This record gives sequence, C-alpha cells and structure tokens, in this order.
Amino acid sequence: MTEESRYLSFSGARVHFSVVRPETPIRNHVLLLSSPLINTFHWRKLLPELSSLGCLAVMVDLPGFGRSDCGISQDDDVRARLVWGVLDEVDRAFGTPLSLWHLCGHGLACGVILRMAAMYPDSAKTQIHISPTFSVDIARRSDGGAERWYDANVLVAGRFRRMIEYYSGYPMDDYIIDRMRAPLTRPGARGAFLRMLRRSASPPRQGMGFCPTMALIGGRDPLIDDARLAQIRALLPDAEIHRLASAGHFPMETHSKALRDYLRGWIRYNA
Repeated sequence: MTEESRYLSFSGARVHFSVVRPETPIRNHVLLLSSPLINTFHWRKLLPELSSLGCLAVMVDLPGFGRSDCGISQDDDVRARLVWGVLDEVDRAFGTPLSLWHLCGHGLACGVILRMAAMYPDSAKTQIHISPTFSVDIARRSDGGAERWYDANVLVAGRFRRMIEYYSGYPMDDYIIDRMRAPLTRPGARGAFLRMLRRSASPPRQGMGFCPTMALIGGRDPLIDDARLAQIRALLPDAEIHRLASAGHFPMETHSKALRDYLRGWIRYNA
C-alpha cells in the first residue's frame, strides 16, 4: 500500500489530494473528502481496511482548505466540480474510465458530497456521510462575530486545542492537533474559512437523491444537536443512520475501529 500526494490545477487554483492504491487488484473506488478542520492525513487509520477491500482510495483536501489553495470559491457547486475533476484525473491515470465511486465526506464536506451525487448520479455508487454538518450558525452572530470566533479559537493555539477536544470528546495527541491547525494559520486561510462560514449558514438545497446512503453520527458530537439531527434526517430521508454512542466529531481519530467495521460492511454489501 503506497500513498502518492499530488496537486491538480484548475485555472491556476490547486487542489491537493493523495491516492492510495491497494495491494490487491482494484475492485472499488472510494473518495474521502476532508472537512475544513481535517486534511488527508486524518484518514490514515482507515487506509489498511480499504486496501484489504481492494479500494483505490482518493483523499481530497476540501478546495480552499488543507493543502489546497485558499482562494478557491466556497460554492458547493464549484467545489463538487473540482473534486469530480480530481476523480476524473485519477480514473484517467489508472485506466479505469467510467468508474463508480463511493463518495465519503466528513463534517461540512457532506454538502459537497450531496452536490456531487446530484451532479453525476451515474458515477456515484453510494454516499457515506461521517459526522454530517450541513449548516453552521457562527456567521449569523452580530457583525464581526465570525471573525472574532476565528481569531479567538483558531489563531490561539491553546484555545484551538480546547475547541478540538470539545468537539472530539477526548484528549488528542499534539501531532494530531498540530496537523489540524497548521493549514488554518497559513496566509489566506482566515478569509477562506470565513467565506465558508457565510456560505454554510443555510443548509443545502437538495437531498440525497436515489443513491444508497449511510450516515455515521457520534453520540457525543456537540455539533449535532436535535435541530441538526432533524436536518440530517430531512436531507437524507432514506439513509441508513448509525449512531456511534461514544464518538464525537472526529471518529476517524477516536473510533477508527468502529468506522472501519461500518465501512467494511457497507462496501461489501454495495460491491
């Protein structure tokens, strides 16, 4: 199992992604789309399981975040097209045209997964939503509220740690926190994050469509309250929804075994 880190440029704006080819013949294609608070690094614990299932795994930093360029539009339609562009390039490179993709996203990236499935339904095999967060309300605070929130909770290292551990529900190792925070402190990251918050004040316009869909929700995730759970059920009315009782917002770090078990069963069933 080898990982290759790459960039793809769209009109001068680069999207970062990593490709992991399985040690066995390719039988499945899986997208792992990062949210603004994680990047391709944070999917690492799932890769051995996906490799054993013959999955060609493509981990993409959400356009505007991670190691992708900051100046990319935060419109979900634009981001969906960019990510499909990455998957098309991977298909071309591996000689696997017209592949069907398991579209998996985390947090606020789940809105992009919805758009991707609606945009090219014949290329979407299933959807997998991990800790889905389809809207946030920080941008609705009084003038300057989002800016003050970012400056206080992201730019201050100690408060960033407390915020992430609150969302996670568990202590996190320094190297994990550092990997989360570093992309958010580079030039242009603040503006990208604030544009994302403004775009995410309202939920997506469309739901899951007819694609087989699974949602995995942490029982200790403070970002999924009753109102957001109702929103998830409205947008994903026919989805299998599973609750990881002791997990928070980052199960790929804290509950990777349970996450691998669900992914194994889902991909085998929808092979």
